[in-house]
Amino acid sequence: MPYVVSVDETDENVIVSVRVFGLAAHDDHFSARDEAFRVCQEKHCSRLLVDLSELNTAQSNLMDCYDFGKSLVRAPQGLRVAHINPRDIKSREHVMITALVAANLGVNGKHFEKRDEARAWLIKDLPVAK
Repeated sequence: MPYVVSVDETDENVIVSVRVFGLAAHDDHFSARDEAFRVCQEKHCSRLLVDLSELNTAQSNLMDCYDFGKSLVRAPQGLRVAHINPRDIKSREHVMITALVAANLGVNGKHFEKRDEARAWLIKDLPVAK
């Protein structure tokens, strides 16, 4: 399975993280999404950090990107999603297409090059978890 879901509770701001890497198949993306959303709900967390920096989407096509972007509307209510962009150019293009579809459907997300920038955006202007 080319993804790992974890929970960062190092401070009062709980952040669920998912790291997707390597040649993740189309079904792997859906599995990672489902697990990340489930953990967000279990932890009552409204912040999700998606690290795609090591992703290679060579197996994907534009329809896969569209389908996955559409599926992101299943996100828990109020979820804020920060993506760390893939280094691979083709993968980056696929992620941007997916993000555009999701954004057009109301998903609250933003893309970053660095993890610390993504974390800062996730916790900005959000109430501290208790």
